Amino acid sequence: MTMDISNFYLNTPLPLPEFIRINLKDIPEEVIIEFNLRKKATTNGSIYIRAKQGMYGLPQAGLLANELLEKRLNKHCYHQSKLVPGLWKHNTRPIQFTLVVDDFRVKYVGNEHANHLKATLEEHYKLTCDWTGRRYIGITLDWDDKRRQVHISMPNYVKKALKQFQHKVLRELQHAPYPSAPIQYGAKKQYATQKSSAPLVDAKTKKFIQQVCGKFLFLCRAVDSTLLCPISAIASQSSAPTTDTLEYTMKLLDYLGTQEDAVLSYHASDMIVAVHSHASYLSKPGARSRAGGHFFFLSSDTPIPPNNGAVLNIAHIIINVMSSAISNRSRTSRSVHNGARSSVHQNHIGGAMAQKTSNSATDRQCHGGSSD
Repeated sequence: MTMDISNFYLNTPLPLPEFIRINLKDIPEEVIIEFNLRKKATTNGSIYIRAKQGMYGLPQAGLLANELLEKRLNKHCYHQSKLVPGLWKHNTRPIQFTLVVDDFRVKYVGNEHANHLKATLEEHYKLTCDWTGRRYIGITLDWDDKRRQVHISMPNYVKKALKQFQHKVLRELQHAPYPSAPIQYGAKKQYATQKSSAPLVDAKTKKFIQQVCGKFLFLCRAVDSTLLCPISAIASQSSAPTTDTLEYTMKLLDYLGTQEDAVLSYHASDMIVAVHSHASYLSKPGARSRAGGHFFFLSSDTPIPPNNGAVLNIAHIIINVMSSAISNRSRTSRSVHNGARSSVHQNHIGGAMAQKTSNSATDRQCHGGSSD
């Protein structure tokens, strides 16, 4: 079940009123005439508005709305987890939900408990409910009860994003999101990837590159993990992007336009967190290596846990330069450390959801390579 609060920010009273100044030239003529604003305007042609409730664009509106919602939920014995922000439970009822701004994803046993939460919220808010639970925070969930599977996707997200960036025509078909480091067969030494000597781009192009990274970050976190490394690589250059960075960005857009919408599938499991770690050596400019390619999945407590859909992927660039003498051990140890550290929170989530977890974040499998 999913629920969405309508006009969430607009229903929150402000502890102190805010005042807004708008110039008459920014107000449509029909509005000026309707409310006789010229008589109320100041000598410099401005209108002052007194705001008593939250509104979009007000910096504190989100915080105030969330605090008020928490207060109202606590009154009916719903409390947020102290270890897992966004996870809520009732003191006695078999119901729990995740809350992202004004979107609820509810798990319950018995319709009467779901209706209790619904009635609690409807005391103060207008709700939109979907008992099938097919849509949540922009993600589509297709449930297959017979096979005990769920398939998540974001249909048309890429199509709309490409239209936003006016990337309507693909320059060429792309089947790799980012160029890989060339293989040097027979080489006895591996040298660091050199920094680009290409010229810097202008401010408008720089903003475009940053917008592309931001737009697709949610997609790669939620569904398509193949985008994580390329977006990480492009974002690491976005403070001073060159024409090479722009070319990588355009190839990423071509890749997104070439491929079908990604679908991530999960099957029922024992809810045991398993971690795979990967590392590469000197694959990034500045003699830096990457510790990443990790994916955490919910599996079974066996020596070799069976695969499942990823619940978290990580791609970190190691800031320190790894010595060639101990490079394999260093980068592998760093990747295992990052995976183990992040798996602690995954185990906290499982514990808060009253699921069993392993004593050691279960199996950690590692691999080290020379390129991404």
